[in-house]
Amino acid sequence: MGESHFQAEAMTACPQCGRHWEQEPNYCPGCGYDTSRSIAAYGGTSDKPGSPKKEGITWGGGQVVAGIILVILTLFTAAAAAAGIGSLYPEQEDAVATWYSVHLMALGIVLTVWFLGVRHTRFPLAVLGLSGIHVPRARTVLLMVGVLATSLIATSIYAGIVAALGLDVLSPPDVESDIIFDGAAVLLTFQALAFITPLTEEIFFRGFILGGLLKRLGPWRAIAASALIFSAFHFSLGVLVPIFITGFLFGWLYWKTGSLWAAIGAHAGQNSLALAVQALQS
Repeated sequence: MGESHFQAEAMTACPQCGRHWEQEPNYCPGCGYDTSRSIAAYGGTSDKPGSPKKEGITWGGGQVVAGIILVILTLFTAAAAAAGIGSLYPEQEDAVATWYSVHLMALGIVLTVWFLGVRHTRFPLAVLGLSGIHVPRARTVLLMVGVLATSLIATSIYAGIVAALGLDVLSPPDVESDIIFDGAAVLLTFQALAFITPLTEEIFFRGFILGGLLKRLGPWRAIAASALIFSAFHFSLGVLVPIFITGFLFGWLYWKTGSLWAAIGAHAGQNSLALAVQALQS
């Protein structure tokens, strides 16, 4: 336990912008400062000379655009393949198709983020805000619950306004009961839509897209841009506004805490509540 160890332990605030972190990342989501550049000074080890790996985020706007195109192509390909698989199970066709589609999309997102982004970094999980799974601080939990509650309230207010105005085309659609498995197999639906979907969507929209735009646009414009892309990916007029608000809140939560796990938790909570309500009504 030398002096460098205690210096490393003390690095819970960004030395560039001063923002405090909920964990100890190698990348500050507030200003883009890369703390891993000083790893050797804090008792760590550095890469061998000539290593292609770099510290911090190695992608930008060009890779973000390419990633969006690849994921859109994956979305339609996965939907077509899943529909074909689902047709083999007519009794639960939509549920089977949804389950396969989610997992095929997850694979496409992981491969896209790896190829265009984190494969070039020294600390891929840290750069995405996924380094270390530990008991979250009370403040992080409160922020996560607050974001989840704000998102639900905003969606309810929006739904009430468009209903009062008679704008049915802008009403958020309900979760279709056909995509939920019957009986005990409902756990597979929750596994896909309340775990895999939040995990991979947050990796792509917040970890990859928001992370890639932060240095160029700054936090607020990057959060707004990533939320707009997140909203557009849902391909429905009825969710453009509420999903934009939700995406903005998730982006802010990621930027505020420096941890993607907090955004994943809020996202998983929202999806779980929507599925639980529909499952209980079925």
